[in-house]
Amino acid sequence: MKQDLLRFGLTDSDIHQAQQCCLQKVRRGHYAVAHPCSSPEHAILHSADAAEPITYSQTFGDIRDQIENLKPLIRSRLHELRTGDVYSHISAALIHGVQPPFPATDQAEIIRTGYHENFPTLRIYDRTVPPKDRTIVGDFAVTDLSRTLSDIAHDYPLEISVPMISEARRRGRIDTFELLDQVGDRRRGCRNARRAIDLSSPLHESQGESLCAVKFHRFSIGGMLPQVTVHDRTGKFLGRCDFKHESLPLIVEFHGLGKYYLNENGPDRASKDNHARHMRLTNAGFTVFNVVWADLFRNDMFVTIKNHIGGRRPRRRAQTP
Repeated sequence: MKQDLLRFGLTDSDIHQAQQCCLQKVRRGHYAVAHPCSSPEHAILHSADAAEPITYSQTFGDIRDQIENLKPLIRSRLHELRTGDVYSHISAALIHGVQPPFPATDQAEIIRTGYHENFPTLRIYDRTVPPKDRTIVGDFAVTDLSRTLSDIAHDYPLEISVPMISEARRRGRIDTFELLDQVGDRRRGCRNARRAIDLSSPLHESQGESLCAVKFHRFSIGGMLPQVTVHDRTGKFLGRCDFKHESLPLIVEFHGLGKYYLNENGPDRASKDNHARHMRLTNAGFTVFNVVWADLFRNDMFVTIKNHIGGRRPRRRAQTP
C-alpha cells in the first residue's frame, strides 16, 4: 500500500519515479513490485522488510501478461475481505493455479453473501457458499476447485470455461461427477454449465484444443473425436491426431507454440516431424486441416471444415413420384 511506501521513506515524487522503473500501480493506493531492479534508491522495495512477500510477475510479451497483472490486484484485496468472504471465479481459479485461455476479466472477484456490487477493479457476487465448498490456499480463502469451475461455467462463455475445466480434468484435479453435483445445486445458467462440462475433455492436451472443441460446437460440427491414433489400411501407424472425424477421413490439427517450443528436440525438429506426419496422412487419403491460434478467433477455417464435411456426406437419392 502507499502508506507502506511512505513509511519506508519514499516521497510522492519517489513513488512516481519508481513507477517508471520497477513499481507497478495496481489500483488506487496499492502498488506491487513488477520486476527486479538494480537502482539503490529502490532497494527497500525489494528487501525482506517489504510489507508483502516479494513475488515478481512473469512476463511473456503476449496476452498472458494481462492475466499475470491480475494476480497483484487479487492480492491487494486480501486484507479487505470481511468474515465469510471468499475469492471466486477467475480469481479463485488463478489462486488454484488454473489459467484462463485468454484474459477474461480485469476485476478481482469475491462472493459476499447478502451484497452485490460491481466496481472497476472488484466484482462482488451475492451468493451463498456452504462450508463444503470453501477452502484455504496459502493466505487466501477461496471457493474450492469444483465450485470455482462451476461458477465459471455458469457465468462465463464456453470459450473461457471449457479450456479451464479440461485443464483441471487433464491434471486429475477434478472429475465430471463433482462438477455435475455443483450444477445440480444451482438455478440459473445450468444449461450453459452442463454444455461446458460436456465439451470439456481430459484428452485435450492444450487450451487451444479445447477452444477447437468449442468452435466445433459453435459451428455445429459433430463427430470430431480428440486424440485419435490413426493407421492406414494395412495397419501401419500414421500418427496421433488432435481431432479425427468419427466416420470421415478428416483430421484437424491445432498448432500452438507449445507444440514446437516445448519439444525436447527443439522447434525445427518438431516442425519437421509435423510435416512428415501431415504427408503420411495426406498420402493415405486423409484431409488435414491445420488450425493456428488466430484461426480460433475467426470463422473462415471452421466454415471450410463444415462445408468439407457437408460435401463428403452421402446424399439420399431423390424419390420418384
